[in-house]
Amino acid sequence: MNTLNRRQFMRLTGAATVAMSQPVVLGRVRESAQRPNILFCISDDQTWLHCSAYGSKMVKTPHFDRVAREGVLFRNAFVSVPSCNPSRSSILTGMPFYRLKEASMNHTPWPRGLKVYTDILTGNGYHVGFTGKGCGPTDWKVAGRSCNPAGVAYNQYFHQSGSNTTLRSIASLRSTRGISNTDYARNFEDFLDKRPQGLPFCFWYGGRDPHRVFQKGIGLREGKKLSDAEVPAFYPDSPEIRGDLLDYAVHIEWFDQHLGRMLKKLEEIGELDNTLIVVTSDNGMAFPRCKATCYEFGIHMPLAIRWGGKVKPRRTVNDFVSFTDFAPTFLEAAGIPVPRNMTGKSLLPILQSVRSGQVDPNRDHVVVGVERHFPGGRKGGWGYPIRATRTEQFLYIQNLAPDRWPAADPDGPVWPDDDPTGGFGDCDGSPTKTYLCNHRQDEAYYYDLAFGKNPAEQLYDVTKDPYQLHNLAGQGRYASIKADLAARLKKDLVETRDPRAIGKGDELDEYARKYQKPL
Repeated sequence: MNTLNRRQFMRLTGAATVAMSQPVVLGRVRESAQRPNILFCISDDQTWLHCSAYGSKMVKTPHFDRVAREGVLFRNAFVSVPSCNPSRSSILTGMPFYRLKEASMNHTPWPRGLKVYTDILTGNGYHVGFTGKGCGPTDWKVAGRSCNPAGVAYNQYFHQSGSNTTLRSIASLRSTRGISNTDYARNFEDFLDKRPQGLPFCFWYGGRDPHRVFQKGIGLREGKKLSDAEVPAFYPDSPEIRGDLLDYAVHIEWFDQHLGRMLKKLEEIGELDNTLIVVTSDNGMAFPRCKATCYEFGIHMPLAIRWGGKVKPRRTVNDFVSFTDFAPTFLEAAGIPVPRNMTGKSLLPILQSVRSGQVDPNRDHVVVGVERHFPGGRKGGWGYPIRATRTEQFLYIQNLAPDRWPAADPDGPVWPDDDPTGGFGDCDGSPTKTYLCNHRQDEAYYYDLAFGKNPAEQLYDVTKDPYQLHNLAGQGRYASIKADLAARLKKDLVETRDPRAIGKGDELDEYARKYQKPL
């Protein structure tokens, strides 16, 4: 494992699993070839289908595809929650979002006492850092931390006009609007340059793309055609929506370019095969009926994992993966005991298998949900609590406050303010949202799909209805299936101590009201 004796190793790992207010190196641990580096790459707001490895023609992601080809492509990876901060917090803690107190929602303080895998790795001799977007939006300083839960920030390098990139529109990069001008790959090199000799590293590449705001029209300027756009069936087919999708696609490709540069750097320094590389996203695309919802386009994520000679390449796996599984995976790969409070399960048995398809028959479903996304979208500060379970065939959703608007109040504020049409603050402003709101009369079916109120229960056969257009919950012939899924969901929520399942839902409501932004 390393040059420490067993007593020293247990002392270090035991100390590291104590809740830490900030990362502290507990002692210099010598590296050996068995301790892998970890490169965790997470885009911002990308639905699973939008990588060319999954068959998309709208998006070209050669570097994601390479990781998938030289490792494992997962077909059933799901967030714990389709919202930025709680999703990222569930990754770091290995726990479902509803266990994370204030971190179960956006724009809240980081709670004291949460164990995160980055602190544990730091305490066990790893060089830990991040670039771009770490955990957030959250205020981690109030917890007494010296850095973001994702690690020490490496964000000093930015692109300049005319810099070396394949994106033709580099001259129009702006730091606050459109494609981020953060030079993520150069910041990764800076992180590696500052690594103490002999230490393994853990780096979080948090791309800010394809988070809105998009550079409007960049898809066409980069050579895409409106006919390339892949329009989901829950939208009408219009040039405005097609153009919005193409702009989104270019932002994904920008994230992928930096991934490619990082892979090249690892090859140059001879550490590619000793690096566990994970590429995914934090929640679905920032479009109506996607991000912040528990439909497929909100919860289903791209995922590819590569680890040199440790993982057999060219495999596609159907096992269900939750984002709570990442932290236990990283710790186990590093030879560190996994804290008992982490409910996620390590992916190492799948990665080290030689099989494709279904590897572990017990990985046949996931649990997802939401509490509150945008902090100012509803009067009184209320959220829109959802719990759901996804199996190979079905998506079952429980809307715990069906009297409220799912996408927030229609007369509430909207982010970003570039395109503030329509209220419904849980759905980012966008050309697609504006089109639906401006055509709410002649496109009422699509408008209602995106913004209308939902019943208490929803059931979809995702194999026949991949866009969740036909709710089966009220049909008698599906009654037993619905009952079985509801019972299974309740069992999972009770076992993982969801406050709403054990009579303490008021705690989550209080967080939503306390940290609201006034309408």
